Amino acid sequence: MSPLRTRLRAFADRADTGLGLRFVTFHRGRLVAAIGGIAMAVLVMFVELGLMVAILRSEAGLAALVDGDLVIMNATRDTLHEWTRIPSVRVAQAAAIAGVRDAAPVFESGMLLRNPPDISVHRIIAFGIRPQDPPLKLAEPELVRSALARPNAVLFDSLSRDIYGPITPGRRLLLDGRPFQVAGAVRIGPDVIMDGAVVISEGAWLAADPGAQPVMGVLRLQKGADLESVRARLRQALPQDVSVMTPDEIFWREVRFTFRSAPIGIIFGVGAAAGAFIGGVICYQIMFNEVTDLRKELSTLKAMGFGNGFFRRLILEQAYLLAGAGFLIGLLGAWAAYSFLGSATGLAMTLDWRTVFFVALPAMLMAHLGALFALRHLSGFEPAELY
Repeated sequence: MSPLRTRLRAFADRADTGLGLRFVTFHRGRLVAAIGGIAMAVLVMFVELGLMVAILRSEAGLAALVDGDLVIMNATRDTLHEWTRIPSVRVAQAAAIAGVRDAAPVFESGMLLRNPPDISVHRIIAFGIRPQDPPLKLAEPELVRSALARPNAVLFDSLSRDIYGPITPGRRLLLDGRPFQVAGAVRIGPDVIMDGAVVISEGAWLAADPGAQPVMGVLRLQKGADLESVRARLRQALPQDVSVMTPDEIFWREVRFTFRSAPIGIIFGVGAAAGAFIGGVICYQIMFNEVTDLRKELSTLKAMGFGNGFFRRLILEQAYLLAGAGFLIGLLGAWAAYSFLGSATGLAMTLDWRTVFFVALPAMLMAHLGALFALRHLSGFEPAELY
């Protein structure tokens, strides 16, 4: 081997891990366009996945607010948005079961809210609870107790959409024509169906409707009581018209119900898949152009004796660099998009590590597959083309 070829081969061996960076940054305009295209595909995947997760979480949000060990509900109730009620006596019966420390009813219904002096009326979801020991995690328990102890007091959901107008503590509202005064704020959050929520005391609820029946009963167990044993006793003692579930079981049942009953998985899944496909096509086109433009250089390296493993590492290095840069920019765009969409829709758009992982995986996969398809064109390069 000639001294020149020896020096070239030594240089290529030393630059094995950095040669891809030099190649990918050679055409600056193409680099910017490539990273932008990949970033857009990553952003589409982030937004589609984020919206799907936010909708599923919001639909099951009430289950996450339950402050108890077990919940009894009507056995025919398939979703939290069905207000199929249970007889109040079922809550009292559950409280008498061995191992149950206390049982609290939760009332729920739609009400018409008017925020004077505005004459418009908007529908809002109302909850009725016992203020002494709140069965829902709405705010600090002491705040809930002291606020709802006042006559005709109401707690307003600070996460409600802005259709209700400005509502602050001390303001007077009309709920189904009855006057209430805002005594504080809680955090519940809207979902696809409801725009906001208010909370009143069980006493105020029954004063308006003495025969009202709760939608669920929240049970807290005695210290040291075995949950499954108590659940078995409840099922044996209570009639078949109620079901006994944990808050976590209700949450995931609601997620499955929403996923099955609405085409959420198809809509957002197809959107995310389209983003990944577009990203893969972009990666392939970029790497194909790189391989074509560097035909002579790659043929030279092939003539020097570099094998397929070297070229595979070289092309994959370029693909991963582009995908990594595009992913980081797409991640920054997703952070801004999540903030905007969360503010505009009221849904809990959370950019957590799980979402980042589930987007990073297909982003790297699309880069890998795009590079492998581009490598197929390299096999046709021959050193004889240099002469």
